Amino acid sequence: MDYIFASAYRFLNANGKITVSYDIACQWAKQVLFRLARLPDHVRLEIPEGELRYVIPKYHWRAHKEADHNRYSLNYLPGSARIDGEEIERVWAKQDAIAASTREMGPGSRHDTLEDHFGWTNWQ
Repeated sequence: MDYIFASAYRFLNANGKITVSYDIACQWAKQVLFRLARLPDHVRLEIPEGELRYVIPKYHWRAHKEADHNRYSLNYLPGSARIDGEEIERVWAKQDAIAASTREMGPGSRHDTLEDHFGWTNWQ
């Protein structure tokens, strides 16, 4: 997750506060700045303290202990309105159906078909 996050952060050239919505944000956030500073040179990040905000998507909330978790709640994050943080997982059911139909395709056809479906989902 650290490598993926650092790669995306560098690609987006993100500046300012970033909100990280992750089902185990309370665990991932521990020592994250230290871990990001120790990545390979091409993705190494040195983010100032306080630039990252961590939230747990609402569907995953009940799986966590209640103690000290309000700081990870979208309900208390200014600017988050009534976001539930689960949009990324809603499309998985649609994508599962595609897997069966592309299983026997060659690599090029499979890639093109998946790109078409993902593009349509993003457009929606």
